[in-house]
Amino acid sequence: MKSSLFISVPKLIKGIRHGEIPALSKAISLVESKLPLHQRWAQELEAAFSKENSNTIRVGISGVPGVGKSTFIEALGMYLVKKGHKLAVLTIDPSSQQTGGSILGDKARMDQLATHKSAYIRTTAAASTLGGVAQNTRSSILLCEAAGFDIILVETVGVGQNELDVHEMVDALLLLQLPGGGDEIQGIKRGLLEVADALLINKADGAQAPLAKKAQQYLKAATHGFRPRENGWEPPVLLASALENRGIKEAWQHIETFISLQKKQGDFEQKRTHQKIQGLQKSIGHRLEEAFFADEWVQKELPDIKRQLTNGSISISEATKMLIEGFRSH
Repeated sequence: MKSSLFISVPKLIKGIRHGEIPALSKAISLVESKLPLHQRWAQELEAAFSKENSNTIRVGISGVPGVGKSTFIEALGMYLVKKGHKLAVLTIDPSSQQTGGSILGDKARMDQLATHKSAYIRTTAAASTLGGVAQNTRSSILLCEAAGFDIILVETVGVGQNELDVHEMVDALLLLQLPGGGDEIQGIKRGLLEVADALLINKADGAQAPLAKKAQQYLKAATHGFRPRENGWEPPVLLASALENRGIKEAWQHIETFISLQKKQGDFEQKRTHQKIQGLQKSIGHRLEEAFFADEWVQKELPDIKRQLTNGSISISEATKMLIEGFRSH
């Protein structure tokens, strides 16, 4: 039994460097695990691949539920692997806050891509992660790159403002939108529109084609008043039909143009360095939160402090102070 539970980290590292998918999948599972032993192994893996590859491209793809992200990614992914790229798709699946259950059905929705020898699809439950991007997606990106994948697509939950987290770990962010007019587009959060590097109206086909053009005009007008970017990039508003495989090539060409502009102006490496610092800050916050709620004194006193807060005996700030001071002193 003991041997079946043991994992050779050096063997995993070797396997990943040779592009072995079972080794990559096992490594990502360790990164996602909450077991202390698995977390130690995951840290060894991350240390081995801490040096990033600047020749890769990381693209976040976000959009409201029903916009056709999976269909679009399948079409884009097939285009990329046919061009000779090795593609990894990291999809963050909606999961229940109460049960932790997850749909985890992206492979079924990307059946062609899922069986292609140059593609790898990994689905992770979003769980309680606020930004729609699983806590360990950043580490999974590095592992995929170490395994030889030169393009990483990160598909996010698509629930609004909190999707901004994906912007902190990719080189370009593509925001998908449904055909429609002002009422539909009003639902898009301004913060997400401001950080998107390209906007794409999907499902621009059939009876929805006129609505897609209407949405394109509305989005162009809506984003026109945003503060100009320092590098001079103006996010395009594109039309596509993933179902009919139209506009896919053009969408990727715009992403490549944006990446080239960043590299030419020196923004690419600077952005990735900044993202590392952001990742460090988030990791510290996450680890401190875990340590706080795992503390025996906190677990013992928290129910009573919650009762005092609920009945109005103490304020939120007082409760916070009591818990933090108690945590520090025990």
